Amino acid sequence: MEDVSQPSPGISKVVSRMHGSTIGQKALMAVSGVLLIAFSFGHMAGHLQMFVGPEPYNAYAHFLQSLGGIKWAIRFGLVALTILHIFSAFQLTMRNRAARPIAYASNKWLAASIGAKTMRASGGIVLFFILYHILHFTVLLVGTAGFPPEDTYKLANGLMVDDVYRRMVISFQNPALALGYVFGVGLLALHLSHGIQSALQTLGALNSTYRPLVKRVGPALAGLLFAGFASVPLAVLTGCIK
Repeated sequence: MEDVSQPSPGISKVVSRMHGSTIGQKALMAVSGVLLIAFSFGHMAGHLQMFVGPEPYNAYAHFLQSLGGIKWAIRFGLVALTILHIFSAFQLTMRNRAARPIAYASNKWLAASIGAKTMRASGGIVLFFILYHILHFTVLLVGTAGFPPEDTYKLANGLMVDDVYRRMVISFQNPALALGYVFGVGLLALHLSHGIQSALQTLGALNSTYRPLVKRVGPALAGLLFAGFASVPLAVLTGCIK
């Protein structure tokens, strides 16, 4: 009797097979995009603790740094998701161009939203913005002028931790840096305003029943993300956070 039990394919093989078809590439792009969006909202919730004060924000930052191997697993996972998302978008673009080398005489693109028209451009700039953000606040390789030599903070329990709150304040007291971050998260919101709707459509949520709601979800979530991220540098710049 033939043994029909076969080991399930690994994740890399599944991803490779999905990349072999347009539908699979769209699914990978949608799923990776949704996971990155979920992380963005979690990241935003953490940053909003700046409004509570240095104690909770520094405790939050210390908790993240104390995760050890889990922290690095999350970081590598985010890098992998980002690469997968960008590569899927590039592959889909190349396939679309190959399938339609001559543009339509009447192009629906002209009626598309600004977010849809600028997806590729905003995506590239957002990637640069994310890399700068990591080099600035995580690796501390750029934009560290003015950081105190001993930037430590004593928590209520007596534990000495990095004073990440003060780093944020010093950084965003620079108008160019603060407004640059606001511009960066603005482009991120613009990218997501169309990307969220596109991901939901790929995952099957854009049917006749939910279409009106789904079309509002993208801009609404993108606007919320922009307001949350932009509020911190603007609050520091205007003196609301000191």
